[in-house]
Amino acid sequence: MTAASEKVSVIVPVYNVEPYLSACLVSCMQQTLKDIEIICVNDGSTDHSLEILKEFQKADRRIRIIDKENGGLSSARNAGIKAARGEWLVFLDSDDLLSENACERVWCESMEEPTDIVIFGARTFPGYPAPDPWLTNNLNVPSRRFSGFKPEILFQTNGSIPFVWRQAFRRNLLLENDLLFDEEVRFGEDAVFQLEVFPHAANFAYISDPLYHYRWCRPGSLMAEVNKNYDVKIEKHLFMMQRVCQYWDSHGWFLLYGKEFVAWMLQLIVPDTQRVDVKYTREHLKKLMEISECYGLIPYMKSLGGTSRHCYRVMNRG
Repeated sequence: MTAASEKVSVIVPVYNVEPYLSACLVSCMQQTLKDIEIICVNDGSTDHSLEILKEFQKADRRIRIIDKENGGLSSARNAGIKAARGEWLVFLDSDDLLSENACERVWCESMEEPTDIVIFGARTFPGYPAPDPWLTNNLNVPSRRFSGFKPEILFQTNGSIPFVWRQAFRRNLLLENDLLFDEEVRFGEDAVFQLEVFPHAANFAYISDPLYHYRWCRPGSLMAEVNKNYDVKIEKHLFMMQRVCQYWDSHGWFLLYGKEFVAWMLQLIVPDTQRVDVKYTREHLKKLMEISECYGLIPYMKSLGGTSRHCYRVMNRG
């Protein structure tokens, strides 16, 4: 463990976001908590993002720039984690904004009681077109605390999955458990990180304050492109599940939380298999079965009703 010299490190991955970057940086510089650092990781941008970062750095010495070759979002975040000095880590996407009191609110909440992870609310923008109701609901968080990890924290509590940018993490929680983002995962990396981090934590604070402003609709974003193609989305989710299962199996967590994990996994993947051409449905479900068999999850699947029984029958049909 290393001593923290700043209260909060805001980690900002930057890749070709020239039209949005200035507003993002201003929202960091205007934080009411002044004892922060702003770590901007330029991930091989080919536009003027790096020049913008350098101009802002002249105006605020708290801005630190890491300039690296392109490696993807997880690689950029990991570079920020490794460079961070703050006691708390906040992840800010470079086309989004923080509320002025975001860092202060996180810090004050962490001082009230022992806390490993703070989960906070968020708002979407622009207002038109309107976001999906699921997104709006997910970004609303009731204020509450949990002591001790329970599977319902991950799988049943609003706000835990899938957006890492609406959460703050005690830096030493990540350091003590050698936790970083999986750089092989290019879609769903937030959920993989959360599924690996949350079971290591002991104390969780959920606060309803909307501290994050999420630009939910941006042409050309990876999420927007993947969500147009359910086949691609399912394939990426299956790869994500493979990586998570490896980690959970190595820590023995399926013995403790296997049924809850499988219920969440089926809920994530199976509905989308009903939206693709029937010739691909069995192929996707077969892959899901292979993952489940590999990690001993079939008994949990059989113990669940409804979707799991249907899924199991389809996958084993000759």
